[in-house]
Amino acid sequence: MADAPDTSRLTAGGFAVKVLVRVLVSAFVGSALLIAWIWAYRSGVLDRVVNDTTFGEFILLVVVGLPIALLVSALLAGPVLWLLKVRPVWPIILLGPILLGLAHYFKLPDHLASLGDRWTVLTLMAGASYGAAALLTAPAILRKR
Repeated sequence: MADAPDTSRLTAGGFAVKVLVRVLVSAFVGSALLIAWIWAYRSGVLDRVVNDTTFGEFILLVVVGLPIALLVSALLAGPVLWLLKVRPVWPIILLGPILLGLAHYFKLPDHLASLGDRWTVLTLMAGASYGAAALLTAPAILRKR
């Protein structure tokens, strides 16, 4: 009986397609997540929380609420990416928000203002940051499970 070739090895083309799908799905999820946060902001859900606070409560919201919002985002993005068969998920959900934060730090939204209004630019940046995180962590696909 001849030894069968190892089908678990990816060819160069198969790896490229898998990385492309990983990047596109991650970019879509990152953009969709930011669209959900924008909807919550523009519909007034977050205004009701922020407007009725004192300065001390507002500082508490920033110190406690912002990390909770990031955690909620990671907890939402992780299972969605997992259901869409992106593996491994954890590098993307950790690196995506960091890349988006770096883009804000370097004032990239101001440089991209010609692309549209503030919300459009932020949505594009979220997609780009999650997509870049997926691309940067693509070698994790090659690790043995």
